[in-house]
Amino acid sequence: MRKTLVLTIAGVLGTPAAMAQNLALEEVLVTAQKREQTLTEVPAAVSAISGEMVKEYLNGAQDIRALAARVPGLNIETSNGRTQPRFYLRGLGNIDFDVNANQPVAMIFDEISLENNTLRSLPLFDIERIEVLKGPQGSLFGRNTNAGVIKIDSVRPSEERNGYLSAAYGSRETFVVEGASNFSLSDNFHMRASLKYQERGKWIDNTVNGPGDDFGGFEEFAWRLQFQWDATDSFSAHLKLHGFNQDGSDPNVFYANAIALGSSGLRPEFDEEIVSNDSGDIADLTLDHYGGALTLEWSFSDDLSFTSITGYDTLENFQSADVDGGEISFNPADIGQLGKQVFFGVATGDGLDDLEQFTQEFRLAGQSDRLFYQVGFFYFDEDFDLINQDFLTPPLTAIVTQHTKSHAFFGQFEYSFSDTIALTVGGRWTDDEKDLSVGPGVAGGFVAPASIEVQDDFFNWDVALTYDMSDDWTWYGRVATGSRGPVTLGRFGFVSSAKTEDTLSAEIGFKARLLDDRMRWNTSVYQFKNDDQQLTATGGAANVNQLLNADQVDGFGIESEVDLQVTENLFVSANFSYNDTEIDDPGLRDDLCGSAPTCTGLDPVAGTRVGPFGPVTEVFIDGNPLPRTPEWIFNFLLEYTHPVQNGEIYFNTDWNYRDESNLFLHESIEFVQEERWLGGLRVGYRTANGMDFALVGRNITDEVTVEGGINFLNLTAFVNEPAYWGGEFRWSF
Repeated sequence: MRKTLVLTIAGVLGTPAAMAQNLALEEVLVTAQKREQTLTEVPAAVSAISGEMVKEYLNGAQDIRALAARVPGLNIETSNGRTQPRFYLRGLGNIDFDVNANQPVAMIFDEISLENNTLRSLPLFDIERIEVLKGPQGSLFGRNTNAGVIKIDSVRPSEERNGYLSAAYGSRETFVVEGASNFSLSDNFHMRASLKYQERGKWIDNTVNGPGDDFGGFEEFAWRLQFQWDATDSFSAHLKLHGFNQDGSDPNVFYANAIALGSSGLRPEFDEEIVSNDSGDIADLTLDHYGGALTLEWSFSDDLSFTSITGYDTLENFQSADVDGGEISFNPADIGQLGKQVFFGVATGDGLDDLEQFTQEFRLAGQSDRLFYQVGFFYFDEDFDLINQDFLTPPLTAIVTQHTKSHAFFGQFEYSFSDTIALTVGGRWTDDEKDLSVGPGVAGGFVAPASIEVQDDFFNWDVALTYDMSDDWTWYGRVATGSRGPVTLGRFGFVSSAKTEDTLSAEIGFKARLLDDRMRWNTSVYQFKNDDQQLTATGGAANVNQLLNADQVDGFGIESEVDLQVTENLFVSANFSYNDTEIDDPGLRDDLCGSAPTCTGLDPVAGTRVGPFGPVTEVFIDGNPLPRTPEWIFNFLLEYTHPVQNGEIYFNTDWNYRDESNLFLHESIEFVQEERWLGGLRVGYRTANGMDFALVGRNITDEVTVEGGINFLNLTAFVNEPAYWGGEFRWSF
């Protein structure tokens, strides 16, 4: 049947086999198991995005959110503008906006786990590859990876003459320049320098202070220095230093009553270039992030090596915004009106004061006949002070201090029974400790001191079987567990905690190379069960964050990816995912959204409780899907080149679709992350000596939709970026 399928596809394309052999796709190499392998050799669902595609997706000074829906099962959002991205894989994520919130998706940047969401705000540039590892990754990558891992690798130094320089200018006075280059300091000592600068002018008018643009501008500068010393055939050292500075006039812009009562989506009269914020000139963002990593590798023989990876990052930031998004009014007729908010306003700020993160990993890896093994130790230490400030009630300023320690022992073993069958087994024991305290941040403040301590240890494991059915078709099956360690939460004098969340996941899939390696087709089917899943009930009528543990959450889905080199000049790529999640806890409750006006709830009412501002309606959320979990994701890419004298003309376009999903744990008509189609375009001329001149467009249909909301006051929303058009020059050398 397989041969029939291949012949049928080849017949449709009308391409002779001899031609197909000359158009084979390059083998994709990944390090998803902390060693270099082909994508086919990894017994798990892994999607890879090349560095070149990362550049395309980030045109127009976009941040990491541009990767949302680019691979099956991936969603990315934030309520903090260009900082603190929150990742969701296969529906598992955390909508909590608090800086100290645990996430079930880890971000590993150049082998260093960046725990805090603010550390993850780094812009992407000079990237070799991004790997998206789906499903629990507890054995090799540890705690808080029960949904998966976003693994980012920058281009490393080498002796090759390899670099680039690019500059772009476009909509909203957006200017971007970036570049990188290798430098050989000796035969065995090499350096790579990379930098990125981007800025945007203010483009959103705040009507409260008269005409003129007030919000939307930012300025960012990031740099990276890497040194590679190949001292001997058996020892090498790699040092990376990096820095990032960000300043902006809006961490995020909120629009009061952008959603009309009884409807989903933005009002027809909504205009993303106009906002009414009455809290004065508080919308601001500053961020300074510096860090480094040292990797030492010893090769005792061809079959035995030892690796030490040490990482240190420090960060300070503060950001503030008019959260209610509107101009205060005391006229009851203004309730629910676009740009208006009634009764009271909310303007807050949050900032990290001297966050410090230290990590250390030791790893021993070896190969013996048919057995590969790696064992290691990992240590994590994080300490920070978090400032919470309410600008409309100055005494309400809190300082949250949190200290986290974690250590783990891990190992993975792969045994090949034959040339076609291999078994992989992994395990990791982890111990987590967290201490959190909250106190007043200003003299005379009325924040009540509070503190909490949590500790737990847990064991994660995975078992996978790989079967090479033929040279071009591999099946795999995998069962794995993962854990999200105990979490603490505190702000403005209240603290809470949630116990460890445990995931059990099973998947089966295949990875195939067809049509004489011109076509790559990967597919997986999965199912998972989460016990004691950590959920955050944000906002609501009580306007507090509550940590909840759901008895169980179930999920299942399918993911598929296809790459095809149709002809020498035409390449197409497509992928999709279907994901279904459901909360299974008959007694679990969430606060319904707040006043002025109250949203249209769809869940059964559970009763009322006494909140800080009066009675609060509670609803049952049993049976609801997880928030920010679109059932369908689809992505399509087409690239076409046409040779001309001394170069080529090219055209590429990419489109991605994301289904709608709930914004919060409770369901309502209004608070929905809208479905959307986003399209990109690049048309240009590339010379034989590496020059590239292009017209670039992002969100070319100018589709602006609800990305998130505030559910404690007004029907407030924030939105995605409108269309961007610009020109770009690149020189690769």
